[in-house]
Amino acid sequence: MDNESIIVDLIDDLSELDDDIRAAAKKELVAIGEPAIPQLIEALAENLWDIVDQAADILAKIGEPAIPQLIDEMEIAERHHGLALSSTLTRIGEPAIPALLEALSDKLNEELREYAIRALGGMGVAAISAIPAFIQALSDPGEEVRTYSAYALANLEETAEEAVPALIEALEDDSERVLHHVAFALEKIGTPEAKQALEAFS
Repeated sequence: MDNESIIVDLIDDLSELDDDIRAAAKKELVAIGEPAIPQLIEALAENLWDIVDQAADILAKIGEPAIPQLIDEMEIAERHHGLALSSTLTRIGEPAIPALLEALSDKLNEELREYAIRALGGMGVAAISAIPAFIQALSDPGEEVRTYSAYALANLEETAEEAVPALIEALEDDSERVLHHVAFALEKIGTPEAKQALEAFS
């Protein structure tokens, strides 16, 4: 049996009810590593959350070699698949940050920017180096990008203190959804300046 067929069979095993079969398949796919990446990325488009979750976990364990292919697929993916790709990059964490920041700077692809900021925002303090990009994204043309930049800053809490002036400015956003997340970010950061702006806003 060729390698590709072995990978297909192992991915099929991820949907087995038997925990031992699933665990063995995951272990083997992690051991195969890079050659399994394209099919695991394809598995992220499955409708079964359990398979998606396991494929994401395997890709996260494979780690850095998966990042370029995940980003490339995210550029063209349909919504469900794009969100799964974004979540996988969150699990990979810090090694994915440079590629995600590059994706966030793609002015032509709003969905890609959204997926990138979602991935970064889910990393919490691991993404502290991305604070300048989150600040810039507060004025992105895309509502979801602005929303998730505020969400990312909220996750960083007091470490995102430098973002407070930009968040205060964002309290003039036209979107209620963005405003809700901006207010939450200011509350979580909690500096005197942030609290004062929130009092004036409410």
